Amino acid sequence: MLEVILALAILTGAIAVLGEALRLGMRNAQLARDLTQAQLLCESKLAEIAAGLTPAETVSPTQFDCVVGDGRTDWLYSIALANTEEEGLVLVCVTVSQDPTTEKRPVEFSLFRWIPDASTQALAETAAEDAATGDTGE
Repeated sequence: MLEVILALAILTGAIAVLGEALRLGMRNAQLARDLTQAQLLCESKLAEIAAGLTPAETVSPTQFDCVVGDGRTDWLYSIALANTEEEGLVLVCVTVSQDPTTEKRPVEFSLFRWIPDASTQALAETAAEDAATGDTGE
């Protein structure tokens, strides 16, 4: 009888340990999925800015205007700009995160990229057009 009770205690302990390992594995898989989704959304928004589809201007946390990945709409993005020491370049930081009002532990991911400053680029294009037409501006 004592051997059966001891075997049941060992079995119960093993099941508890395996259950906790399974729970941690599921949590880490969900975290990896969310981080991957945040990275893809961040790369996509940064590519839109680099291509000129989205203006390079500061944006406070804003919800994505499309359905992403698994149909969840709780992803937010923000854009921050910083001047650099290099003339004609601006540092763009895109941050994507889950809405903290819907998630207990929101995931956040940021990417940085130097892009040409739109105002400097417009001046260069105007100067190039003037040079091509022979207009000296006088």
